[in-house]
Amino acid sequence: MAVLLVPVILAVIAFAAVAAMQRARKVQAAWTAAARQLGLAHSGSGWTRPQLSGSMGGLLVRVDVYSTGGKNKTYWTRYRAVFPTPGTAVRLKRQTGLSRVTKLFGAQDVEIGDVAFDDAFVIKAGSEYQASEYLTLPRRTLLLKLYALYRGVDLTPDYLEIVTRGQETEARQLVTNTRRLVSAGRVLAGLTEDDGRVERSLRSRARGDMGAAAEELRHADSDADDIDTPLLEAEMLASSGQLAEAAPLLTGLSERLPADEEVAGLQRALERMDPAVPAADQSPVGMQEILDDLFVANRLSFETAEIFDEHYLGRSVTWSGKVQSIRDYRSDLDFGPEPGAKAVIAIAEIEHDLYGVSEIDAVVQLPAGTAARLNRGDQVTFTGQLLKADSMMRNIYVRDGRLS
Repeated sequence: MAVLLVPVILAVIAFAAVAAMQRARKVQAAWTAAARQLGLAHSGSGWTRPQLSGSMGGLLVRVDVYSTGGKNKTYWTRYRAVFPTPGTAVRLKRQTGLSRVTKLFGAQDVEIGDVAFDDAFVIKAGSEYQASEYLTLPRRTLLLKLYALYRGVDLTPDYLEIVTRGQETEARQLVTNTRRLVSAGRVLAGLTEDDGRVERSLRSRARGDMGAAAEELRHADSDADDIDTPLLEAEMLASSGQLAEAAPLLTGLSERLPADEEVAGLQRALERMDPAVPAADQSPVGMQEILDDLFVANRLSFETAEIFDEHYLGRSVTWSGKVQSIRDYRSDLDFGPEPGAKAVIAIAEIEHDLYGVSEIDAVVQLPAGTAARLNRGDQVTFTGQLLKADSMMRNIYVRDGRLS
């Protein structure tokens, strides 16, 4: 019996060796192809771990593989962009349940006054002023998106690092992750040209003016390494219903980011979106139902858009909340060319997977002249039809609203 087992054991060993060799060749081919596309140097061959290194967009870039654990190792792919000069004096770590508990017992971190961001991150800096000066709205928005995409993200005064699980075996994924790293790193290092458009656009978005936010970024100039500005423009155009304008932007981005989850998701969402086609179920929507479905889990904008269009578009609501702001308008990029009033009404607070405790606002279209009858802080009840949702700013848009 033992003699018969020897050929079987040798065959298994030979099969494992061939499989390992084929995998090693696949890994080396992928990293070589990625290096060629990115203009980086590739080192490592055979059984040694691969590495990419060089300069991109004014940053020193290194992509490598490391392992953790003992006998049963876990492998990770690490993407690091080193800043030309220490530019942040800020260090960020994702807030966890443990870090929230330690804060209750005296552990200190800097807070910048943005409740959602402060609750999402442990911020280390020389002072609150220093942190708030550096962590501008565009940088905060970018960092929140990076953590939503990758989770394994580390920002220090010297570098930005993204870590993904496993040794990467696909050139398209290496190219995508490296280009996103460089684009984000340039923003965080202060290398991206900034004419204030992104800041103004995001402030409009935070006020519930999604259409105006998209218009602010229309045809914005961006350098060859800037992924984030055209991606933000495409997202806002899609969310504001300007689907034809968003499509070519996403096509261009898909060529630069061939394996990007967000770009591919936005393209899928674009194919499904049709403001004229309401959800099949047109029964009234309870507030808690939609909040749990759209805003508790850490979803990217395209995921929220897909769920909203399939399950909630056009359905009626009767909700209550506190007025945060209200203004009359002659025409509005979100609600159309006819006069009306636009109210931002705080309707709930939720515990979000990334942001912690987060306020949810309804952006409500009301009849023209309503602004003269309402003040900030007024408690109101309104009815209307659901129009769209913005996952990043936690806003729900309601058209044809009426006060009860």
